[in-house]
Amino acid sequence: MAEPREPLTERELEVVRLLATGISNKEIAAQLHVSPNTVRVHLRNIFTKLEAQSRTEVTMIAVRNGWVEMTTQAAPELPITLSVATASGEAAMPELALDARHASPVAIAVQPASPRAQPTPVAPNPQPLPSPALWQRMASVAALVAIVLLTILLLQRPAAEAGATSNDFVPADGSSDPAVVALPVESSRWHPRASIRTARTRPAVAVVGGNVYVIGGEIGRAPSSEVLVYDPRRDAWREAASKPTPVMNAGAAVIGNMLYVPGGATADSQATDRVEALNLTTGEWKVLPPLPLHLAGHAVVAFGDRLYVVGGRTLSGLNTTTLAFDVKSGRWTSLAPLPTPRSQLGAAVVNGRIYAVGGYDGRREYATCEYFQIATGEWAVCAPMTIPRGGLGLAQVGSTLFAVGGGLSGFIGFNERYDPNADKWTPFEMPEQRMGDWRYVGIASLSTEFYAIGGSTRSVPLADNYVYEVLNNRTFLPAFQSNKDQ
Repeated sequence: MAEPREPLTERELEVVRLLATGISNKEIAAQLHVSPNTVRVHLRNIFTKLEAQSRTEVTMIAVRNGWVEMTTQAAPELPITLSVATASGEAAMPELALDARHASPVAIAVQPASPRAQPTPVAPNPQPLPSPALWQRMASVAALVAIVLLTILLLQRPAAEAGATSNDFVPADGSSDPAVVALPVESSRWHPRASIRTARTRPAVAVVGGNVYVIGGEIGRAPSSEVLVYDPRRDAWREAASKPTPVMNAGAAVIGNMLYVPGGATADSQATDRVEALNLTTGEWKVLPPLPLHLAGHAVVAFGDRLYVVGGRTLSGLNTTTLAFDVKSGRWTSLAPLPTPRSQLGAAVVNGRIYAVGGYDGRREYATCEYFQIATGEWAVCAPMTIPRGGLGLAQVGSTLFAVGGGLSGFIGFNERYDPNADKWTPFEMPEQRMGDWRYVGIASLSTEFYAIGGSTRSVPLADNYVYEVLNNRTFLPAFQSNKDQ
């Protein structure tokens, strides 16, 4: 968190230099290839560090510290001419050229007014006036700059406010910054809930009767056997029976009164073929027939009386086989292979289709979307996400899919939702605290909302528990409000 009088970072200095040109948050975001939300976060930090209360004050501090320079070179871009009335007519104020592309430090260039704004001649004084002192000339220039800057800020505010509600989307251009994304300015649908008691990443998550089960995951660089249960109605956690085999990078699904956890990575980070299931009635774990191969980083879903396992990596490479486990017969069968082999993907079931989204093959991330038609046993292709995501979480509420986080090779500043009927992905916001780096989060989907639990940011495990209100059926006050965001 930013502290008063703390030095500005290079990126914050870039924001200050662009701010001094009078452009809006949206225009700054476009210049820096980041989201407007990211610009607002930078501005909060800048206001805090500089102990400033307005954009104009930040600009004047920048001038005083030499981050922004005044020159007398002509700069014809976007001229704004101001006129002030005098006793004998109108006199044109200097033109201020605005150019957000100046190199550091930014130069605010002042040039004489156009000849068309000629003042009315005034009779000379009987006595010649003495030349103004240096301090008087400097004071006049400073006052002039302040007036012009204030006028520009007032002129550009309506445009900035109008632009803030835009829903235009521009995907990442390959830079290391989050993708440029203009999202509607509204009260966020993300809300923090009671944190999980131990920070973890790569957990398996399942929903049982409206409660969220979190199984294992990576805690302190080792797989965990811990099982915790979250009750959304009470916003409280409790402990359940530990899993016999600690795992991370596993998946979980529920059929009847059994919670199944096939595969995962064990203490040596090796994939296992072990399948264990929790009897939700007795609270006891039991061992089931093993997977046909050792598997980790896969996705697990349930449909009818069958458990489906998609993707992942084996002891020798990526898994191409789609597996199904019949809970009645206790037998595993192999189905049509996944067209694009990958691990660290997300999966969910919508209208009899198993969607496999995103993923990572050890070298690159994927934006791929494919679905398995359960009735025909065949795979088909759906529209890819707007940006590749590995290590994502995939939620399903109604018929809509939500790709949350990911980004193993670069930061991502937004999530995406998928409409199967339109075969289209559109962006939606991340929690502000997790913008840019949010990976390996556990997802629990309920009827009107979904929960994002744990995960990591900058390789640090998280104890987060966020709910995303898909139907927005509850009213929340924003967690933070400040006129410094404007």
